[in-house]
Order: sequence, then C-alpha cells, then structure tokens
Amino acid sequence: MKKWTKILISVILLAIVVTAIVLPIVLPVENESNTTTEAATTVAPNPTNNRIECYPFQNMAKGNCTSAGCLWDSKNQHPNCYLPDSSVYGYEINGTVTDLPNQMGFTLNLRRRRAADDSTTFSLYGGDFDQVTFEVNYYSDSTLGFRFYPKDANASELRPPVALTLTETPLTDNVLYETRMVSSENGEPFNVQIIRKSSQAVIFDTSLGGLTIAEQFLMISTKLPTRYLYGFGENTHDNLLHDMRYKMWPIFSRGQAPGMRDINVYGAQPFYMASEEDGSSHGVFLFNSHAMDVTTMPYPGLTFRAIGGMLEFFVFLGPEPESVVKQYSDVIGKTFMPPYFALGFQLSRWGYRNTSNLKDAVDRTRDLEIPHDVQYADIDYMDARKDFTIDPVNFGDLPALVDEVKKDGLRFGIILDPAIAHERTGYLPFKRGNDDKVFVQWANSSYKPEDQAANDNNLYGRVWPIRETAFPDFFKTKTKQWWTEEIRIFREDKKLNFDILWIDMNEPSNFLTGTLLQCPTNRWDDPPYGTMAAHVGATGRLSEKTICMASNFGENDEFLHYEVHSLYGYSHAMATQSALRQILPGKRSMVLSRSTFAGSGKYAGHWLGDNYSTWNQMANSIIGMIEFNMFNIPYVGPDICGFNLNAEEEMCERWMELGAFYPFSRNHNSFFFKDQDPAQWPDTVAVSGRKALNIRYRLLPYLYTLFYDSHTIGGTVVRPLYHEYPKDISARSIDKQFMWGPALLISPVLEEGKLSVDVYIPDDVWYDYYTGERIEVLGKTNLYAPRDHINLHLRGGYILPAQKPALNTMLSRQNNFELLVPLNGQNSASGKLFWDDGESANTIEDGLYQINSFELKAETLTIKVEKGSNNSWSGITQLLDTIQFMGWSKNPTSVAVNGVILGKDSYSYNETNQNLFLSYEFNMNDDFVVEFQ
Repeated sequence: MKKWTKILISVILLAIVVTAIVLPIVLPVENESNTTTEAATTVAPNPTNNRIECYPFQNMAKGNCTSAGCLWDSKNQHPNCYLPDSSVYGYEINGTVTDLPNQMGFTLNLRRRRAADDSTTFSLYGGDFDQVTFEVNYYSDSTLGFRFYPKDANASELRPPVALTLTETPLTDNVLYETRMVSSENGEPFNVQIIRKSSQAVIFDTSLGGLTIAEQFLMISTKLPTRYLYGFGENTHDNLLHDMRYKMWPIFSRGQAPGMRDINVYGAQPFYMASEEDGSSHGVFLFNSHAMDVTTMPYPGLTFRAIGGMLEFFVFLGPEPESVVKQYSDVIGKTFMPPYFALGFQLSRWGYRNTSNLKDAVDRTRDLEIPHDVQYADIDYMDARKDFTIDPVNFGDLPALVDEVKKDGLRFGIILDPAIAHERTGYLPFKRGNDDKVFVQWANSSYKPEDQAANDNNLYGRVWPIRETAFPDFFKTKTKQWWTEEIRIFREDKKLNFDILWIDMNEPSNFLTGTLLQCPTNRWDDPPYGTMAAHVGATGRLSEKTICMASNFGENDEFLHYEVHSLYGYSHAMATQSALRQILPGKRSMVLSRSTFAGSGKYAGHWLGDNYSTWNQMANSIIGMIEFNMFNIPYVGPDICGFNLNAEEEMCERWMELGAFYPFSRNHNSFFFKDQDPAQWPDTVAVSGRKALNIRYRLLPYLYTLFYDSHTIGGTVVRPLYHEYPKDISARSIDKQFMWGPALLISPVLEEGKLSVDVYIPDDVWYDYYTGERIEVLGKTNLYAPRDHINLHLRGGYILPAQKPALNTMLSRQNNFELLVPLNGQNSASGKLFWDDGESANTIEDGLYQINSFELKAETLTIKVEKGSNNSWSGITQLLDTIQFMGWSKNPTSVAVNGVILGKDSYSYNETNQNLFLSYEFNMNDDFVVEFQ
C-alpha cells in the first residue's frame, strides 16, 4: 500500500469516528484512472492588512529589520517591520496524525521550518524548541481544545496551577466543529483550522504564520471570521467592540487605576468572544498565566504573544452567545452564589475619620430612607494600616457599632490587604507567619539586599503599613492555614462580627518598586520579549508596581512569580473564601477581590477599581460590567460616582440611577476627595438614588434567580443586547445600554445636561416598566429622561418575580411577592423564582430551596412548585398577592383560581395601557391554575 494511501485511510477513519477531522486538502488521492494527482498549494505573501509585527517596542529601522530576517515596507500601514509568511517562518509537519485514547483527539509532531540547506530559520528571541507536539482534544460536541508544547515535555506541568472543572463528554452526531489540517505532508507548513460545520465559518486559522514555541516567548496568530470581537481584560476602553486596527492589549495583573487607555489593570482575563456573520457566536480561552499581549489585525485577525507556559486554547462553539459563556464556565467553574444581602445597596469610603464619622454616613442614609444593606470600613479602621488590628483611638468602638447596626439588618464588610507589616516583635501575625514560612522568598539569596539578614530570605516591599511588608504565598497549604487562623483570631479577639471580606492590593501591588525594592537584572524580570505591560510602566520592567519576578511561590517553591504573578489575586480569593467558610460555618458569606484570573468567579466578586468621577468612566463601567459577565464573574460593579476626583452633583445623580442596576452596587471614594454618599445631596442624588434603588429592591427576586442560573448552569447575569439578539447587526455594537438577563432593558443617561437619551430598542415586544404600556417605536429612538428617571423596559414573553421593597433585604424578604407578566406576540410568557434562606452555605447542594415556575399560555397561568430534596425546607412563608399582566387585550369576564371563580373586586383592567391587575393571596408552596375567560 502506498504511503499516502495509508495516511488517507487513517484520516478517513478518524473523521468517521469523531466527525472532527476533515480530509487535509494537500493529500494525494487515487483518481478513477489510478493516476496520482496532488492538490496545488501556494503560499501567498502577507497583505499589508495582515502583518505580524517583528520586534514590537524596538522602533525597528529597515537595516536591522531585514538583517534580523524580517520584511520591511515603509509605504503601507503599520507595522513596517513584519514576519514572512508560514512558508519561511514557523513550523512544519514532521510525522503523521496519532489518535488519542478513545479517539477524542489526536497529536501531530512539528518541527521548525527548514531552509534549503536544512538549517532552521531565524529566531526572534532565542530558545526556540525545534521539535513540538501539536495536540487536539475533543471535550464535547461544542468544546474542543488544542495546545503546543515541546516534544516529550509533560504538558500538564506547563499549565497554570488553576483547577479546571472540565469533564470529557462522548461525541455524538451533533458535533458543531471540524478540525482541518490544511496539510499533513511532511515538510509542509503547519496550518490548522477550526471550522463551524453548519456555516463552514473558519473560526480559528493559523495560516497567517508566526507560530513560535520558545523558552520565554510564545506566539500564534489567527484569522477571524468577523470583526465583531469582544473580551480580553482587564483594561478600560470606550467601546465594547474591539478596534481591529493593530491595537495591542497587555494582559498582566497590575495595581493600576483605570484612568489611562491601552494599559493593563488589576486582572488577567485571556478570553474573547466573536459574533459571526450568521449570528452564531464562539469563544476562545488561552489558558496561560504569564504576561501576554494580544494584538488585533484588520484582516481581521489576532496575534497572541506570551512569555512562557504553553499555548493551550479552548474553543467554545456556542452557537448562542449565552451558550458560549456557559461552555466557558464548564471549563473554569461556575460563579459563587452570592448571599441575598450582597445584592442590596452598599456604602463605603476610604476616609472615615472615626467610628462616629462612619456612623453618621449610615444614619443619614437611613434618615433619607435610602435602601442600604452593607457598610464597609476601609484601611482607616486599622492601627497603623496593619492587617488584623483596630485603631484604638479612632475605631476602638467599631465592634460595638457593627453589632448595633446589624440589629437593624445592616451587614458589615472590612478590607484586608495581603501585605503584612515586617515587625518581628509585638506584631504576632508577622511572627506566626514567618515561623511557618508563609511569605514569598527570593528565588536566589544573592538577589536580596545586602543589609538583609543571612537567615532571612523573605522578599520585602512596601504597601500601606509604615514599615516594609512581606507577601504571603497563597499557593502554600501552610499559608492558607495561617491566613484562616489570623482572620479567626482577629474576629474573635476583637469581637468584630464582619460578614464580608474585601481583599485589595492583591495583584500583588507594591509601592516604590525600583527604589525601596530593587529587582536585580535577570532573565525573569527582564525577559527577551518585554511585553507591553513592561513598556507602559515608568521603569520599563515587569516588576513595575509589583514585586520582583525572580521570587519563589508554591508548596515546594516550584513556581516563579514570573509564572504565577497574575494568579496572586486568584489564590488570595480562594484562600479567603475558604477561611470565611471555616470561620462562619454554615454561612455563605462573601469575598470581594480587586485582582482576578479566569475562574476567580468561583470564589469572589470584583469591583472595577480606583475609577474616576467622570462621565466617560461612568459610561465605560457598563463595558467593564458586561465583559466580566462574559468572563464568568457576574458579581461585578465599579465605585458608583467614582473613586478619584470630587463627584459632581448631576453626574453622581445619574450614576446612582445606573448603579442601582450593577450586580454589585456600591458607592465608594477616596479620602482625598469630598464625601459622596447620596445623602450629601438630599434633594437630588438622594431622591433619584432612592427611586432607582427601590426598583432594584423590588426586582431582587428576579436578580437572585439570575444568579442561581449562573451558579448552576452558567451564563451571564448582566448581558449586552446582542446576547439576546445575535442576528441583529445594530445590537452588536450597543454598549451604552444593557440587560438584566433576557427580560429587563436598562438605558441610562450618560451625558451631562441631557434630559433625554438616545436608545436602541430591538425588534420585539417591549413595555415601559413604569406605565406597563407597550412600546410602539422600535429601533433607534430618543426617550425622555428627566433627572430623576432611568428608562427601563420589560421584554414580552418573560415573567419576572418581584417583591415589595424595603430599607434592606432583611426587611424586604419579609414582604409579599408580585409577578410582572409582559406578554409577547403570542400572548404568552414564562419565568421562575429561585428561593432559599438567602445566606446559608450549600442550600442548593443540600436541597434547601424551592423553585416556583410560572407559565402563561392560552389565557391560563400555571404556577408550579418544585422543592429541593431536603424535607427540612419549610417553604416560603410570604404570599404572592399581586400579578400585573401587560399587553392584555381586553377585560376578562371572569377569573378562576383552581376552578373557583373570583369576585370582580379581585382584578382590575386599565384599557388605556392594556394592563390587567390580579389581587389574590397565593400560597407560594402550592400549585395553581389561573384561568381567564
């Protein structure tokens, strides 16, 4: 049998079994006359809008560009110095396809491209691996992965130390993708394509070339089937859609306020989504924790550059946008379930002078009847800004205040930073931690300062305490135990009964790197490829605003900070959630973290950092909130009214209206600036804020149910319009409006002096939230928006559970329920309510909950109750006493509940707005059938 025939048969068999490999187009085949033909293959030069830049940040000139092996063209658009295509640079086929066990994927050996004399092509940054394994894994009908690693290397050791939750599911006949090797002939350029079977859209395509697998430099480029690209983080930008004109985004955690453009801030989120021509969506996750850059290209395309680890991608085929997010959550884990009180309004300030000053903020908020569920204390409460201490002069009575306000239903959160003051005498948290060796160590003792003791290898920086600080290594078991015990001792000794831990500065952040902390020159702090993250900093080094890369992490010092820097906040959040669950047994509690990585949503929520009190940053907060929902961290929001600068009255009023619809809704600012809690403007901000927050509190049962879905099956809580209308081209670029789930559209005013707002209403059935009246004008329109009003619209076809609002959730949860029932074009609607006690841990796993489902169809409303498996769940004590139907065509002649006709006084009809109101006391633990004649 001929060599090529053997290859062809093996590939056909693979395709038959897994339906995921398509015949490589360059394989010879036998025609009917038994003569051999080959498919012609030509490699076209890269067009100017498809260039992979050589040596970013080095201001290349023609001479040093071409002498380095790159191409030069100064007449066309950026970049001028760029790589040759895959016929010259990259990798080539060096073997045959080998099936993985159960034929759930395959491997293929590659080697660096050879010149005519069999020598390897030029190297960009050195350390290139000549032999590389390409591996494809089929995880399910909708998810696959592929990765590149040095031949004979253990791929699992190149992964970040982050637990994935992925399970392999046998493939069916409904596989959504094909993996196509454009060639499998030895010596041919390597090129793989991931194709959507239904449309043949090529959603990942490496034919741009540039593939590099080296010790400290990885690079890959892909064509994209669309310009509608979303995601990557964490950074700030003015549009949800990405600019595809060679825009580079650094991904590397840094304690950087989001005031500047094009820079990396607190977290690392290497995930993107794309909306294809036919409305299908896909997502791609690069599982790598090293510093990296992502560059858009106008082709359209993307180039990924990373300084270590492995190029391992997970691809999610959707095809619905929400399905993509759910499939992503199957890999990185579902979000934590927040306690109900965490959905209430929250208040904070860095700058409370003492307990009395903090209490004044609580009192004036309550006096103006502004709903308020959580109060925070920032580092002001600490003694000399040291963790696990209380300032005895100004905050000595804080524990008593916490106990007092909690009686009225308020909850309390405190801030804890990871950096621990270096005080060997008198400060026991450091002493105990140092004795247990929990702190980050220098990778080489020769790197530490000359005046540091020989028996002390801790790396010291400077954060908030007056003295230098040590940094806990949360990858160590001993560190997690130490952290838990310090929190326990602090809570018990000080009798400070907090409910929330707010963890800050965990990028990790460090002050005065380059002066007080000197990072010696080495290959980790100064890698061959510097990354944009280094080049936008004042020092031009990766250690900008953090600790040195040449430091050790892990149980056995197996990781360098260089490798796991962007995981510090992730490991900190995981340790803190575990600590709270142990210290507050049986309670769900909550962690709020500044730094995040993929999967952080399992352990913590996130606020968008030290933003500015500007209209622009208020608008950008919507983009950040939407992106973090895509990243599976739905409990997110910015500092309402801004952290930096003095908040202006009108802006803060509009921001409070918008902030009432953040999943995490908190007003917080800096001591450098004036107080900005809503009561500072009792006649404007307080009034408008109270109005918007009362709507929020009314709709909390719906919001809580959305979080239940996100926690159990995945998906967003807040989402962009295109997630619900993926085929609507106009919806794909909307980023000044957003939705709660599928049913509530929020359209805030984001410009100064405006009393109306330009909005986009998708082609569907919509109702004004305030009047219940159906909206007749769809598409682009302008809506009236006085200062105390935020436009809200309900989507027909969805039933929203609601509850009468109150000053906090302890009180509102005691009120009766309502249903909002906007009808769709078929006069039907459906929805559900998830309910538990709101704060116990593991209520879902333990069966201590119930789900009430609602369906309106053919003028019959059906209510069904499904209780959890635990018989000790006592059910819901509150009643459902009001149902509002919107779009009801005429007044019914009779209404019957479970066959019993109600009196006429049980319902009323507004003919003008076509709203029907039903008043009846439904027991929430029973099934009902409501029939309308």
